[in-house]
Amino acid sequence: MSPEFLSVTPQRVRCYICGAFSETPDQWKYRLRLGGHSPVCPSCAGKAAMEIEEMTNHPNLLGAVLLGALATLAGSVAWYVAAVVTNRQYMILAIGVGWLVGKAVVLGSGNKRGAELQVAAAALAFIGILGGRYLLVNHFVSVVAPNRASAWLTLQQFIAINGRLLQNGNGFFDLLCSVIAVCYALALPRADRLVSEAPSGVRGWRRWVR
Repeated sequence: MSPEFLSVTPQRVRCYICGAFSETPDQWKYRLRLGGHSPVCPSCAGKAAMEIEEMTNHPNLLGAVLLGALATLAGSVAWYVAAVVTNRQYMILAIGVGWLVGKAVVLGSGNKRGAELQVAAAALAFIGILGGRYLLVNHFVSVVAPNRASAWLTLQQFIAINGRLLQNGNGFFDLLCSVIAVCYALALPRADRLVSEAPSGVRGWRRWVR
């Protein structure tokens, strides 16, 4: 067999800051972003670290919470209105609520990232999904039982209805969409990280989430 068929072409990487190329990026670093990574040459590693630090410094927590709360309310109401208009429950819209809340938290913080923003976004998304779910369940119960004593479900009734749905196997997709929505909200404000190895496969995913 010809030698050229036995040779392996080295991987060529390009620094996202200065544009330098290298086929032997042994000392290079990689900036982990949401949805991908960017190679960084040794000369630009310090600048990349400063960019990440700037991204996480002094977030506007009040603005993040206020705008996130507004997005929570808007998303829950829109989800409820869609159900009332179509007379169907679209749990897939819960994922949209999580995405909207995560984006709003980032925007309200001044386009910052960080653990405290992740916690705020996840908490607000959970509240929004729980509130939207309550409105949906209350609406469909009122349709089935229009003559009930109270126009609003108590917390115990709401929990009991959802428990029965899960027992009957009808609420697992709803639960899955709710978990995905909270994960979306949690991921969007996540700060970038600078690592020494390029992520690949499961190892790269574990490195990213640690």
